Amino acid sequence: MKFTDTLKTTIMACHDQSVHHPFIQQLVDGSLPKETFRYYLCQDHQYLRNFQHLHELVAKHLPADDAKLLLSLGAGEDQARQALHQALQITLAELDQTSPAPTNYAYITHMYYQLTKFGVAVATAGLLPCYWLYNEVGKGLAQKQSPDPLYQAFFDSYGGEDFTTSTTQMREIVDRLALQVDQPTQTLMRGAFAKSCYYEVHFWQMALTKENW
Repeated sequence: MKFTDTLKTTIMACHDQSVHHPFIQQLVDGSLPKETFRYYLCQDHQYLRNFQHLHELVAKHLPADDAKLLLSLGAGEDQARQALHQALQITLAELDQTSPAPTNYAYITHMYYQLTKFGVAVATAGLLPCYWLYNEVGKGLAQKQSPDPLYQAFFDSYGGEDFTTSTTQMREIVDRLALQVDQPTQTLMRGAFAKSCYYEVHFWQMALTKENW
């Protein structure tokens, strides 16, 4: 069994909590206010900017092929959002001026902590839920056909073949790293993964309530 296969129970529990969360349910039925979705996108931009930076930091410690792949994956996440930003007239200035809300700040801090405290393998496991969860949610909801085309496009972008391939590639990187470390480090990898899953679920709640300091 590959290392990431041992994480399936954790990611599917995160998936189940996500698809039943009011934020996702309101995307599905089209009732989520656009201002709430704008808040989510602005916060997520701040998250993804740090997410990409972490990919760059991790890539410095990987073999050339994996480093190149990781850099490509990290850049692709934020690019997928540009069409949504344009549709809601979210400017670069607005994105840059957004300060991370408490949950967003905690999630970002958690990911940097995994890298500085425990190293590359643990940090990379902490990055994986962002791929895996969105892919699972996207695949499940792509068939729902939200009455709001913008929200349906959001689901479709994560359930499609391209993002599924990205998720598979990220899992393969984590699997290769897991083979290179001892059992205690693999335990830390599982912990980092589980904590990121926790923050993924709470990110929906943060967006729904427009959390602020």
